[in-house]
Amino acid sequence: MDKNISEWVNKNSNQKHSKHRHFRRHKNHQSAGHEGAKMRIIPLGGLEEVGKNIMAIEYGNDIILIDCGMSFAGPEMLGVDYIVPDVSYLQKRRHNVRGIIFTHGHLDHIGAAQYVIPKLGNPPLYATKLTAGLLKNRLREFALDKSARIHEYNETTTLKLGAFEVEFFRVNHSIPDGMGVFVKSPAGTLVHTGDFKFDHSPAIDKPADMQRISQLGQRGVDVLMIDSTNASKPGFCRSEKNIAENLEDVISKTKGRLIIASFSSLIGRINQIVNIASRHNRKVFLSGRSMIENMKLAEDLGYTTYPKGTVRKIGPHATSLPPSQTIILTTGAQGETLSALTRMAIGEHPHVKIHEGDTVVISASPIPGNELAIVNVINNLYRQGAKVITNGDMDIHTSGHAHQEEIKLMYSLIKPKCYVPIHGELFMRMGHAEMIKSVADPTMTITMLESNGDVLEVSKQGTRKSKQKIPANDILVDGLGFGDIGSKVIQERKVMSTDGILILLFHAYEETKRLVCEPDIISRGFVYVKESQEIASETKQVAKKAFEQVVQDNRNIDLKTLKKELALPISRFIRKRLGREPMIIPIMMYI
Repeated sequence: MDKNISEWVNKNSNQKHSKHRHFRRHKNHQSAGHEGAKMRIIPLGGLEEVGKNIMAIEYGNDIILIDCGMSFAGPEMLGVDYIVPDVSYLQKRRHNVRGIIFTHGHLDHIGAAQYVIPKLGNPPLYATKLTAGLLKNRLREFALDKSARIHEYNETTTLKLGAFEVEFFRVNHSIPDGMGVFVKSPAGTLVHTGDFKFDHSPAIDKPADMQRISQLGQRGVDVLMIDSTNASKPGFCRSEKNIAENLEDVISKTKGRLIIASFSSLIGRINQIVNIASRHNRKVFLSGRSMIENMKLAEDLGYTTYPKGTVRKIGPHATSLPPSQTIILTTGAQGETLSALTRMAIGEHPHVKIHEGDTVVISASPIPGNELAIVNVINNLYRQGAKVITNGDMDIHTSGHAHQEEIKLMYSLIKPKCYVPIHGELFMRMGHAEMIKSVADPTMTITMLESNGDVLEVSKQGTRKSKQKIPANDILVDGLGFGDIGSKVIQERKVMSTDGILILLFHAYEETKRLVCEPDIISRGFVYVKESQEIASETKQVAKKAFEQVVQDNRNIDLKTLKKELALPISRFIRKRLGREPMIIPIMMYI
């Protein structure tokens, strides 16, 4: 361990950890307590994506879950809002689920709760104060907040959940109240880091409790499940203190109106910005639903330190102050289509019009896949006359995920027997595994769980990857629909988005199956029929011939088969004639 790390550990290890208290007990199910039983660790999400984090830990008749998150759908998931984990394995065993433990309040860790909790029989939920507040807000949207059994915990809490004893340790992240989890079962012990980093000067949060982490490591840890999101990045993650200093430099030197876009969950950073604004005689206006809701919750729970009256909800009064006395804090740092910043950039925000002399600060880094959307927003802001500052211009954003030296520090404090990279795509976790080999004890096992649904078994004899595979499909949420969209629907949407749709209406006599007239054509996204009469005429003739041939061969053909037989020759003709493959939908109308 180098000198800087040693000084950091010594600085933080002087904090005394208070005596643990027991929080809540469940009956200990003895049916699985025999000597040969195994603890099974089953990630049902978070191993094939960044997000959708959920992990089941099973011992005999007892199951606990760590997190229950969602992931956002990529552009290839046309029309899908987000993705939640498959809990069909747990649903069959819902009477064994002793509780769900949430490590922090980001949506990729709590965002699927409203879908999963009812399927699992409304098990107890455990969260820190801020995370519990965010969880309640989430459940309230689905009228589940009254029935949810939410219990608050902190770093001194010990939970007894069936055969499991669960303890916690404080970590830093980009949202306050991040926790790591220590799980003890009769078969062995597990540490789950959650999303973490080490920050010696976090915004409104306490530094990670390295003394506590070291103490847990000294008890002996069989398995360490550790965050991989930034494992490819060298060094340490920048502290929020450095980001605040750079933001203060921007705020102090900007003469006109400031608009700062950030994630609404960055409560600590927003708190720092408001305090800086107060020092420089600026009022802060919040824009964006999640920004307003999150900061109201943070104020109500005591997670803010800025003077009362400094923050207001955006409205017509936001233009009543001189631009030099105004800061607008807004959502939309990822270029989301309906976000407040996007609407400002295209001149459609109801209360904020971009003017010459405005400065827009984007205090965030692009999530992979959002780069083009962000560029479009920036271009539109420049067209409106604003100056734009991004993280590429200066350090105005930092991640909440550990870089390589912080990962190595976590390893050195825990010293596990088995090391399992989690949270991230396979290439990220493989790179993580290669990186840790440079400092790892050669006797330590590094285990790669390649995909969601893989099972790691822990027993007194050691750890091994099971041959069993648990169902862990993506469940797609589209509007109010849950799980009613599969790969076939997505494929159909892709076809319609690239080559359009062609509907052919066949009018025929029901008894004789003779056509009354030529088929009618309705085209959307394929060709404009009125301007493509030649194509339309040829298609009608192909369709007419196909219909006559099919019914001549079999007058008693059922409707489903008839439509299929009609679509094939029409599709072949269009592919040969135009090189396109629209969706073909024949519709029969009998008289």
